[in-house]
Amino acid sequence: MIRRLLPALTLAWLAGCSTAPSGQDWLGLPAGLVMASDAGHLKLPVAAAALAFYVVSDPLAPNWIVEEARAADDRYILALRMKAVISGGDGEARQVFTRHAARLAARPGFSGYEELAWQTGIDSGRPFARRVAYGEIRLLRSTDAAARRTP
Repeated sequence: MIRRLLPALTLAWLAGCSTAPSGQDWLGLPAGLVMASDAGHLKLPVAAAALAFYVVSDPLAPNWIVEEARAADDRYILALRMKAVISGGDGEARQVFTRHAARLAARPGFSGYEELAWQTGIDSGRPFARRVAYGEIRLLRSTDAAARRTP
């Protein structure tokens, strides 16, 4: 069983390595599964289970989804939500928050950011619990921009 399943999964994985637009790499997986099934390497129930697992776990998706809301010209609220089925990434919330805040602070006219609030938790929704994090930042205006605004 394993000897027959390994080539089929390898073929399915290789079918996913295409030139599809970013975020749509999964489109090649069904074609790879169909080819493996047609070649006799993979039976339909196994293919259906593998496809269902792939869709639920989506290994190419980022572990964290970041939603940002602009509270004022220089204040942002960042809400982070971890994907439902994961294989690691438990300690990444702070890193993702810091990278996103730094990206916002890199905009013209700002020199950095100040963290106003930070909290983490678990959202116990159905069918899977998810890690969540919340942070609020204030962007610091650069001194050059402040000097230019002064008449």
